[in-house]
Amino acid sequence: MHTSHSLIALALAAGLAACGPVPATPEPEPLPMVPPVADGAYASAGVTASPANGDPWALTAFTPATNEIYCSFFMIGDDGRRSERVFVTEIAGVPAPAHVGLAGQDVALTQVSKITNSSPQVWVYENADRGIQVALQVTETAKGLESRDFEGTIEVTMPEEGPQTAITGACGV
Repeated sequence: MHTSHSLIALALAAGLAACGPVPATPEPEPLPMVPPVADGAYASAGVTASPANGDPWALTAFTPATNEIYCSFFMIGDDGRRSERVFVTEIAGVPAPAHVGLAGQDVALTQVSKITNSSPQVWVYENADRGIQVALQVTETAKGLESRDFEGTIEVTMPEEGPQTAITGACGV
């Protein structure tokens, strides 16, 4: 089946090439398909909160491309305080688009499921093109008039399940 897709793609490319030159658009560099390594978690779980250097699946800080942020989660540093942003959801859309920082890249995600009637809540997001799935397990710690605070963990669960990273954050305006 891949062969027929490849032949179609080659035929399409040859047809487009015959029409004239088209400037090449660089594709984003794909993340390598290697198992994730933890860069943090609750001390009681026996995992440190320091990033794993050189790990292509390490959760990393990133600056979201949007200001329309509804939920924003940060790693918990070795000192127990909030450190770098690793996950956001946007305001628009139900389910809302999301982004995670992986190996220094802002990776767009779509919501797969969101179980909110349990504690911890379980939120699952994916980027199907890259074969990545990310799961958050969060517990509400405070509720304001228009916001909620959470603590929990985030982990890459596909292509392989990895260790968890401790997070803290809030949703709301």
